[in-house]
Amino acid sequence: MKQLMLYGLVCGLLLGCAGNRARTLDPAVQAAQEKAAAEKAVLEKKIETNMAIDPNFIPFQKLSPKLDDIGKGQLLRLLPRLKASKAIVVRGYCYRGDIGNAKAASQARAVEVKDFMTKAGIPENHITVRFDTGRKLHGVQLHYK
Repeated sequence: MKQLMLYGLVCGLLLGCAGNRARTLDPAVQAAQEKAAAEKAVLEKKIETNMAIDPNFIPFQKLSPKLDDIGKGQLLRLLPRLKASKAIVVRGYCYRGDIGNAKAASQARAVEVKDFMTKAGIPENHITVRFDTGRKLHGVQLHYK
């Protein structure tokens, strides 16, 4: 009889705790979680769009040498293929008609992608960095074998 009462007491406590959790969810926390989920969905859609256009071209903002979250996501999806490659050419693009020091910007973009790949486990001696300032592109093109 004691075991049955103890079992009932434990079940009642567990049900009470579970019910309190559902009711105590702060609306601000719930709104923040929904906003984060929506932002993640938008980011995933942008990555998918870039992958559909050209999976090996990582676009950059015109005036930025920094890799954004979209580019990072694109590179993360390419990592299995890149890790299996024996040679990778990372060509940074920055059009000299748009930027004063296009050479430095295109090199910085290529190095940014190279650094990301080496941190992800790709041997540095498999990666060659190049740059181009003659085309009206702002990004990094990957060629791998």
